[in-house]
Amino acid sequence: YGVTQNLTADLTVNTDFAQVEADEQQVNLTRFSLFFPEKREFFLENRGLFAFGGAGAGPFGGGGETPILFHSRQIGLNQGQEVPIDVGGRLTGRVGKFSIGLLNIQTGDEPATETATTNFSVVRLKRDVLRRSSIGAMFTRRSVSTRGGGPAETYGVDGTFSFYDNLTINTYWATTSTPRLDPDDVSYRTQLDYAGDRYGVELERLVVGTDFNPEVGFLRREAFERSIGLFRFSPRPHSIAAIRKLTWEGRFDYVTDRVGILETRQVQGRFGTEFENSDRLSIEYTHSYEFLDEPFAI
Repeated sequence: YGVTQNLTADLTVNTDFAQVEADEQQVNLTRFSLFFPEKREFFLENRGLFAFGGAGAGPFGGGGETPILFHSRQIGLNQGQEVPIDVGGRLTGRVGKFSIGLLNIQTGDEPATETATTNFSVVRLKRDVLRRSSIGAMFTRRSVSTRGGGPAETYGVDGTFSFYDNLTINTYWATTSTPRLDPDDVSYRTQLDYAGDRYGVELERLVVGTDFNPEVGFLRREAFERSIGLFRFSPRPHSIAAIRKLTWEGRFDYVTDRVGILETRQVQGRFGTEFENSDRLSIEYTHSYEFLDEPFAI
């Protein structure tokens, strides 16, 4: 229903997803959770509005280390079993400089996985600032936590700031409230990305607390602190007619747990040549370290 020219309301009752295509099979060779993208049409509309914190995945794309505060596959699915959706509504669109996303879904019980009747709520507000920047806030709530004992809630604020043509800063701060978990429940991220033609720099600091638990979202990796540095030099040699661009690139990725023990370290180097006919040739080097504190099954 078109509430206004830029504001749309969607309602659903006894929702049937029988025509949704099956997930693509994935082989997990890591100790982290796999990310499966959303494919149900009701949740795909206006999906970008619920993206938070500059996560490369957003709530509907491929997973990364950055937490996703709202991942709609937490609604209507549990342990591979479908959970019936009784009724739901969504309001999305723009009001002036504000983008608004409201979602409320009521699901029924599912005895096979002992899933109780649950209400899911999501509130997303975002406001345009400056010329190409925005600030926003998000709230999610699950009336019955998967850990039991009451509701699970997530709160967050984020900002994306673009300066000049090539400089972007993404940042967020979020916290969760979950029964039976300790107060180390905060996550934050700051990322600076300069993507010039000749030079490129990316710096990032990401922290996820031990008890950070976005139950209506997706968390690939728990309890870690990550620092990234990437530097690129890409000259265009006018003295060599056959070559359009040369690229030297180095990246350093350093991940520890919350007490400073190194878990992952990766050093990457790349040299690439782009020819005038658009052919490309590159050489890459990667050195990885992974600390496993206990065995895990592949």
